[in-house]
Amino acid sequence: MKKNILVTGSHRSGSTWTGKVIEQAPKVRYVQEPFNIAMTRKYTPLKYWFQHISNTSTSLQKKGAKKYLNSFLHILHVYTIYRLLDVSSIKGVYYFLGDLIKRLTYRTIIKDPIAIMSVEWIYNNYNIDVVVLIRHPAAFIASLKVKNWEFDFNNFLNQPLLLNSYLKQYKDAILIYSNNQKDIIDQGILLWNIIHQTIFLYQKKYKEDWYFVKHEDLSTNPMVEFNKMFAKLNLTVDSNVINYINETTKSNKKSELKRNSKENIKSWKQRLSEDEIQQIKIGTEKVWKKFYTENDW
Repeated sequence: MKKNILVTGSHRSGSTWTGKVIEQAPKVRYVQEPFNIAMTRKYTPLKYWFQHISNTSTSLQKKGAKKYLNSFLHILHVYTIYRLLDVSSIKGVYYFLGDLIKRLTYRTIIKDPIAIMSVEWIYNNYNIDVVVLIRHPAAFIASLKVKNWEFDFNNFLNQPLLLNSYLKQYKDAILIYSNNQKDIIDQGILLWNIIHQTIFLYQKKYKEDWYFVKHEDLSTNPMVEFNKMFAKLNLTVDSNVINYINETTKSNKKSELKRNSKENIKSWKQRLSEDEIQQIKIGTEKVWKKFYTENDW
């Protein structure tokens, strides 16, 4: 039975790039962020950023989440039929039908960092390989700063099951941040801690089963690191994959998928002030030491 793939972890950690590299492998189809509530999808049961689904969720929540995720994977699904009816062009119909055929024999890669709080449930309910991406706190927060991506911590506060499980140690801070506007650096510190402490818990439990990799390692040695990842995922590194890695890591063009990988690693040093770097280093220290060393600063 073909095994699908979930690429998750921290957002702003190269998950799109990683997902697109994997998509270049033979017989792989790509699905973009089912858990992203900013993407208009008529039938999503998801209400929050980083929605948490677990074995302790209500049967209605689990059933709704499974029905929704199945619509990205299965051919004979009511939501799939509804989506076909929404297609408005001949080209769109051909693309849609081609994708349905791929679902039969291709492995599906779901790229979704927003699913990070539901990975364990997805893994236990689907035949799926998991890749988890990790990123340096200063790089992550610098990226948020450039994009001006603020976060509403009520997305966590309104999920009591999540708040009392993975996020228990951050409960008080989440309550404060939900009721008081903080600047982008403070928000980023708490968000990075929450996501990466959760990743650390996963790593302790699933180190042998899931594939954990740092964004910096992928950027420094993309060919070496993707070869290791592909071996773990039972994927073939062919000329198509190699050409795509070279194209997206050696280009002078600035875009989300075309970057000089090695230069990208320490771009946060130009994007953040010395005071901000120090603030981030101190604020994330308990967690970054689980993934990084002093030399990484």
